[in-house]
Amino acid sequence: MSRALAGDPPGLLHNMSAPPKSVVRYSGLSGLAQQSGPGGSGVTALRYSNAGQHGSCARFELAAHLNLDSPIEILASLGLAQVSTTADSAARQLVQLINQRADELPLPEGCAVVKSLQSHETFWPDSLAALAVLTKCTDTVWLRAKTPTLSRLVGSRCVSLLIPPGFIDEVRKTQSGKAQS
Repeated sequence: MSRALAGDPPGLLHNMSAPPKSVVRYSGLSGLAQQSGPGGSGVTALRYSNAGQHGSCARFELAAHLNLDSPIEILASLGLAQVSTTADSAARQLVQLINQRADELPLPEGCAVVKSLQSHETFWPDSLAALAVLTKCTDTVWLRAKTPTLSRLVGSRCVSLLIPPGFIDEVRKTQSGKAQS
């Protein structure tokens, strides 16, 4: 008679109480932690600093004259011809342009969003690049594959991304090549 027919538990249950043999550790933020206080007794404080951030910040900002009232107004402010005058078709056209511009940006598929400062470099001053980043990010991350969210433009005209070193080096090379042309 088989074990299943006899009512015996399946064979995998025999190791349910065995301790795991794998150890997983995450030390991604350990380089940012700074201990203050005596330690040892458990009475200590940790604070995190971004002094060791890995990459460089790039700022994306919409021009002050850009009218964000509606997709029709955004297209008109960008000086782009509208396929149709309905709000839905203008929104579809704008989303298509945003996705196209996001695909052109030499960024990784995702970047961390950081506090935007005036001192951050601006590599792409065009408003369509800023729209591509602003509408495809959350408060913490930008994702190229994200569907643009036009409502994100309400009250948000600039954002900075933390770009990894390999990508930022290529961006700088591309930008210096454009300056020499």
